[in-house]
Amino acid sequence: MEWEKVEGPKAGPKMLFPLAWSLLPLVAGLIFLFTKGGVLPLGLLATGLMLSLFAVFIGTQLVPGRIDMLHLLVSPFASVILFFPMPEIVIALIGIGCWTLNYRLASKLSTLSGTAYRMDWDPQVLLPQIEGAKIFHRRWAARPLMRIDGIIIRGVREGKRILIEADEPIQFDIHSPGSSEE
Repeated sequence: MEWEKVEGPKAGPKMLFPLAWSLLPLVAGLIFLFTKGGVLPLGLLATGLMLSLFAVFIGTQLVPGRIDMLHLLVSPFASVILFFPMPEIVIALIGIGCWTLNYRLASKLSTLSGTAYRMDWDPQVLLPQIEGAKIFHRRWAARPLMRIDGIIIRGVREGKRILIEADEPIQFDIHSPGSSEE
């Protein structure tokens, strides 16, 4: 079976607007944090983080299965943590670090969203054992199945076709010892 190249939706332009606007409350919050103090800068920082998370959320809805859910949970927790009493420099580092993480996730989604590679797959066949792969599910399912060197292989349905999809073509032997039918 061969991988076929498929053009998908582009997430980059749709993520750009909220990500750019998230800088305004983030920078204003940082300025007010060191000049005035109080709750207003913390609210502005939390708003900036949540806007940047919203940009990444838009990208994950357009091209699902490319980012782990744990990465998306950082911003809500960081936004709440900002309201705990701590030194201003720690608050600034949390805000900047979390926004940078969201920016990198948006960048990753933007670069990976253009093309995908798909292969027909029989759902009765177990996924092969691949050295160095982190397997989420041994059987086919319409969700992420395994990760190989940072590339997530997902199960996809397209009409009546059952496929696996990856951002790059992966070479593996379908008749490997771990892929026998049960």
